[in-house]
Amino acid sequence: MALDSFAEAEKAAKEAKVKAADGGNSDGGNSNDYRLRVEHAQVTTPQQILRFKELKVIASMQPSHLLTDMNWAESRLGPKRAEHSYAWSEFLRNGVALAFGTDYPVESVTPFRGLYSAVTRLSEDGKKSYYPAQKLNIEQAIAAYTTGAAFAEFAEKQKGKLEPGMLADFVVLDRDITAAPPPKILTTKVLRTVVGGKTVYSIESLNH
Repeated sequence: MALDSFAEAEKAAKEAKVKAADGGNSDGGNSNDYRLRVEHAQVTTPQQILRFKELKVIASMQPSHLLTDMNWAESRLGPKRAEHSYAWSEFLRNGVALAFGTDYPVESVTPFRGLYSAVTRLSEDGKKSYYPAQKLNIEQAIAAYTTGAAFAEFAEKQKGKLEPGMLADFVVLDRDITAAPPPKILTTKVLRTVVGGKTVYSIESLNH
C-alpha cells in the first residue's frame, strides 16, 4: 500500500511540477529526486524489493530490532515470509538505497548493537541465528548508518563522510570495529564525540 501510494503521489507531483524539498543539498538539483522512504521496511517480498528499486524508494531499517524480533518473528511470519524479512543484503543487491538508524528509545541508542546485528544476524549470546544470507559486511553496515542515512535526508553534501567542506561529525572508538571479531563490536566504547569539529564528549573529561 505504501509503495502504491508513493507511485501515485510521485506521478501527481511530477505532473504538477512540484519540486523535491531537498534544501539545495542534493547533487545536480534534480527536482524529481523526492527520496521517499519506507520506515521499518522489515517484512518484504522479493517482488516488493524490486518495486523499491523501480520507484527509487529508500528502505529505512533499524538492525537492532532483529535482536529483539528474532525471538518471535518466524513464528508470526512463517518461514517463507521470514526468509525475506530484514532483507538488508537483498535490498543492496537489487540496488535499493539503505538507511539505518537505532530507533531510540524503542531500542538502545547505541549503534553498536545494530552493527553487530547487521554483520552476524545472531542473538547477542551468539546462540540463535536468523537467515544469515541477509547479513552485511561491516563496511556495508557502516555505510547504511552514515552515507545512507545522510542521503535519506538530503544531507549527503554536509555529512556522512569525513571530507573537506563537510561537517566534522565523528566519534573516536576504543577499537577498530572493521577488524574486531563481531562479538567485540557489542562492547565498543566511545572515547570522544566531535560535532562540527568541536569535542562535545570525552571519556577523559569524565575521569577528571
